[in-house]
Amino acid sequence: MAVKSSQINATDLDFNDIAENLKTYLKGQTTFKDYDFEGSNINVLVDLMAYASHIGALNTNIAASEMFLDSAQIRKNVVSRAKDLGFTPASEKASSAIVDIKASNIRNADQTTPTENDMILSRGHNFTTVYDGVSYNFVCSDSVTPTRDNLDFSYKDVNLLQGQYVTDQYIFDNQIKNPKFVLSNSRIDKASLEVSVNSNGTVSKYTLSTEVSSITSSSRVFYAQENEEGFIEIYFGDGVLGQGLLDGDQISVTYIIVDETHADGAKSFTMADAINGFTNVLITTTSPATGGTEKESIESIKFKATKFYTSQNRLVTLNDYKAKVSEYYPNADAVAVWGGEDNDPPQYGKVFISLKPQNSDYLSEIEKSSVQTKLNQLNMLTVRPVIVDAEIVKILITTVFKYNENETTLSKGELEALVKNAIINFDNTNLNNFDSIFRHSNLVKSIDEADTSIMSNISNIRLRKKKNITLDKSEGLVINFGNSFFHPHDGHNKDSGGILSTTGFKVDGDTVNTYFFDDDGSGNVRRYSLSGTTRVIADQSAGTIDYTSGKVSINAIKFTSTVNSDTSIDYTVIPSSDDVVAIRGSLIDISIDDIKTSGEIDTITSGESSAGVGYTSTSSSSY
Repeated sequence: MAVKSSQINATDLDFNDIAENLKTYLKGQTTFKDYDFEGSNINVLVDLMAYASHIGALNTNIAASEMFLDSAQIRKNVVSRAKDLGFTPASEKASSAIVDIKASNIRNADQTTPTENDMILSRGHNFTTVYDGVSYNFVCSDSVTPTRDNLDFSYKDVNLLQGQYVTDQYIFDNQIKNPKFVLSNSRIDKASLEVSVNSNGTVSKYTLSTEVSSITSSSRVFYAQENEEGFIEIYFGDGVLGQGLLDGDQISVTYIIVDETHADGAKSFTMADAINGFTNVLITTTSPATGGTEKESIESIKFKATKFYTSQNRLVTLNDYKAKVSEYYPNADAVAVWGGEDNDPPQYGKVFISLKPQNSDYLSEIEKSSVQTKLNQLNMLTVRPVIVDAEIVKILITTVFKYNENETTLSKGELEALVKNAIINFDNTNLNNFDSIFRHSNLVKSIDEADTSIMSNISNIRLRKKKNITLDKSEGLVINFGNSFFHPHDGHNKDSGGILSTTGFKVDGDTVNTYFFDDDGSGNVRRYSLSGTTRVIADQSAGTIDYTSGKVSINAIKFTSTVNSDTSIDYTVIPSSDDVVAIRGSLIDISIDDIKTSGEIDTITSGESSAGVGYTSTSSSSY
């Protein structure tokens, strides 16, 4: 006969708790009142029951969690929940490069000149590149007709995609309810999908549908989604939302298979296939390979799906634009959106959008155009979206740290490398995003914590911004750092160049001297050359520098060349504060190549000096 207190607590789901609850329950029974469970074989049965109960409870909790987007952990369930909100996760994306091609001195065997149609660069034309010692294949994304100049043929802005084109074939069977066609490869760039249908001898192209508001019963569209196995499947309209297919229609699907390793950064390409039998070509890369990404992560899907649902496929608020841009360009590391009224200078009636791609600083012109075209289809007529390049502000760090040599087995060089890695990790964790803040004290803390032997550090910073220029064109420039500059007094550091420095350039009318910009400490930008180590001022008022607003303005000038190979000039300044803020479309990022670390033995803690005698202190100012 059971006693009144013998009840099982059903809320305890841990294995040990369940086992103890079972033993407590059995001890409440007359039969097992004084039974020693720990020393008996029945304890094994209790553990088995507890294990079975624990696994059952665990599976029940998992199943319940997988029903909701915010708690789901299994990809197929996350994808399914996102689908309920109308959100389709991004697929893999092939790296893309833009090149110009010139075929020179082209003659046929009979010495005639081919026509432009004879020299069409076909879609799928193969190119190769070697990047980091690995060979990659690229293909031409679309057919390109050249322009002809006598015996030369030129191809402008040719888009190359990393990977290989593949075609799948299917037959439509109207006996199958809601047929879906699973593509044969798992690594597909969904943006490259091209679908055509041969119906009774008539071939029609179908386009990928991304929204249904404009779709009619006659729209030739197809839909694409990720299935439970992670493959892309396509399907067609039902005669209401898109034109339906007929029994026996032949479906052809062509797409890019994305390599498992992306060639982002590749900029030297070789043509693998001849153009109409000709191989004498010069390839000039105008935009190195960028944009290669893996399929959208579970975390990204969960974050973006709710934002997408909130926007309801309309562009009204800034968040609507941000959500839609993230959908259209899923390999963006960061997206910034601000109204024209907040721009500098204000431009009313516009929404400015800046994107930072993965593995690159800037979008290509083709990528910008693609995103903007899609946005134009949804935005209000009175508002025009404008895609602009991210303004990258690089932080240059020089750090000197003191360390106790008795507290480490690492050498000075090894500690310096360790500190550099700590700075890099700080950058990856805290920066390289819009609206971020570089907090100097947090960096100092990260350096001090890089190793237990490090006692202190002095870390100075400078800011650098790259400005692209157009050669042989007179133009004025404005370089806005968005942070005030160091300016303790009028005329500060006049004889040594103030707080501004630049990389070199040449100007129209002078083919000999290489020039630089600096400031006179009183708001004027100067242009000078060097005679040995002496500055020879060529222009005392080449522009202005506003120390308060953080702007450098260069008067109209015609540049003919730059020291930088990418026809840019680097502007470096000293900020007034060691904390740096990113505004609007600005990104702040530590320049990894410019990190300078120097370790010094702390003679006091190491026992080499007493009472501070002979201790060398590090200056906190590099200005």
